[in-house]
Amino acid sequence: MKIGNVIGGFLDFVGVPYQFGKNTIMAHLNTAYYHVHGQPFVYPDYADEIQLTANAAAWNQTGTIVEIAPANALSVSNFDIHWLNISNISEIATIKIDLFKGAAGSEVKIGGTKATRSTNQSRNGPNPIQIPQQEKNERISARVSSSTTNATTCLVSIEGHYYA
Repeated sequence: MKIGNVIGGFLDFVGVPYQFGKNTIMAHLNTAYYHVHGQPFVYPDYADEIQLTANAAAWNQTGTIVEIAPANALSVSNFDIHWLNISNISEIATIKIDLFKGAAGSEVKIGGTKATRSTNQSRNGPNPIQIPQQEKNERISARVSSSTTNATTCLVSIEGHYYA
């Protein structure tokens, strides 16, 4: 990057995928601002959460990858996800939920988080998650694995924000 291009323009944003040394000072400032104050979203919004089902083998990672947000659903601008809302874990268990991006059959893992239901009375809520910034219109999906040898189920939705 040339010295004259270090400051950058008022509308610069960090590129997706991120490349070290390729972004201006203004790109970092704008991206940081929207990381904190960008338009928030919940998905699915005003609809039921998405059910995930673990394979019936402890910590087996071959359960079905289920679509949470179809391609083009998160279309305002580039985005990231900060919370994975988890509810209705079907049994006392520890679960691991992996998030993916990409078309069905070509998913790439972008993050994950664990949750535990320790008693029949315990309930879950939002789990923090940190993923790389995603390009707008990216398809998001998830898969659950369980500490038990049952087909543990749970419901999920995502919360995040846009970078514009």
